[in-house]
Amino acid sequence: MRSPSRLISLLAVPLLVVSGVAGASAGSKTSAGAPLVKTVEGKLLVNAKGLAQYVFTPDKKNTSTCYATCAKFWPPTIVPMGMIVPKTMKGIPGTFGVAMRKDGSQQLTYDGLPLYSFIKDKDSGDLYGEGLLASGGYWWAVVVKGANM
Repeated sequence: MRSPSRLISLLAVPLLVVSGVAGASAGSKTSAGAPLVKTVEGKLLVNAKGLAQYVFTPDKKNTSTCYATCAKFWPPTIVPMGMIVPKTMKGIPGTFGVAMRKDGSQQLTYDGLPLYSFIKDKDSGDLYGEGLLASGGYWWAVVVKGANM
């Protein structure tokens, strides 16, 4: 049995932050100053293989809507039989749990949202599923704000 701390780890990745400019319009000129876009460091939630974890917008709290073909492209993060998922993990704000799937397996959740990986992500740092519209909803990589490594 794997230890809970190996079930999920964190990986630092840059994030894109967009801020608006008050009073700016499509044709207006702005003076040099604060940039409209910048990068900041964040923490990406990854599985034991180092692959990004995603959430699916149609899912409800502790309920997955991704089955059949969807689950072939977006494999759910399944908790091994007999493993007890701790509600909290050191250095990661938020809570962990499980959602029961239709086949009786348990899917890992973060703050109640079922977690998935993406079939096209092969190496740590891959984010090929980020922002995709597929299977009737959007897919977003999980970034943990305020996480400590």
